[in-house]
Amino acid sequence: MFEWIQTFLVVYETQNFSIAAERLFISQPTVSSQIKKLEDRLEIQLFLRNGKQKITATKEADFLYPKFLAVMNELFTSVAQAAKKDNFKENCVIACSHTTAIYLLPKVMKSLVETFPLIDFSINMMNSNEVALAVQAGHADIGLLEKPLATNDIRKEIILEDQLVLAGDAEAAHWLIREEDSGIRFFNELYLNEFDLHPQIIYVNNNELLLQLIREGVGKSIVSSLSITEDMKWQPLGNFLQKRDIFIVAGHSSTNSLIPDVYDWLKQKLKTFFHEKEIKQRKGENNEIFD
Repeated sequence: MFEWIQTFLVVYETQNFSIAAERLFISQPTVSSQIKKLEDRLEIQLFLRNGKQKITATKEADFLYPKFLAVMNELFTSVAQAAKKDNFKENCVIACSHTTAIYLLPKVMKSLVETFPLIDFSINMMNSNEVALAVQAGHADIGLLEKPLATNDIRKEIILEDQLVLAGDAEAAHWLIREEDSGIRFFNELYLNEFDLHPQIIYVNNNELLLQLIREGVGKSIVSSLSITEDMKWQPLGNFLQKRDIFIVAGHSSTNSLIPDVYDWLKQKLKTFFHEKEIKQRKGENNEIFD
């Protein structure tokens, strides 16, 4: 029927079977046959034959022409769009805790987007508890966080161990603490409770602000060794809270068929990155693994 409609459009425009046949590169009898088949299918007459060549469109043909034309134009547009891969890109939302968003994901992001060109990525930075909730609710496809989770309704795996240190002046009177449900707050509170410490607290809801306060000599806090810079004072924690696990998490189901591949790629790439980085640090090399 597709060919019949296409033939109808050309016949309607030319008002001549012979010219229509030339434009369609088919024989005139084929044109006549296709028009007859379309008329039989629709049970209406589309053209009045006035002699051998001359024809006149009926009112039914006048009614159908713009509608058939619109349908054909839409069809050709859809076919053209289907040929472009960009029209079939999928979305992937990665929710990251402050530490993983600043110090982990950027290390592999360039390689990630090159590996998955048909995915549009979104990165949302939030605290660890919010990451878990976002993944549980389906608002994020994959999460990176550093706080232990007491839940079985999301997929979670350890990707690496993060060294914790006490940053800032050890004699500082104030202790800098992140907001409720932050991963690093969890470990600061563990430390304070373990040693029954009751310092003056300054609450900070942003990791970069907390680190800048430490650089300016305001307070101290337990932070990731990944965030330590040359201009910061710091010291090891001893045998208590030396390390924490960093997790990758995902929901058990996703409408994006590529999410499991992205999950596995991120897990392996981050593990490889830090394994190689540790080897280079042992050798006294400071160059990065990934450009």
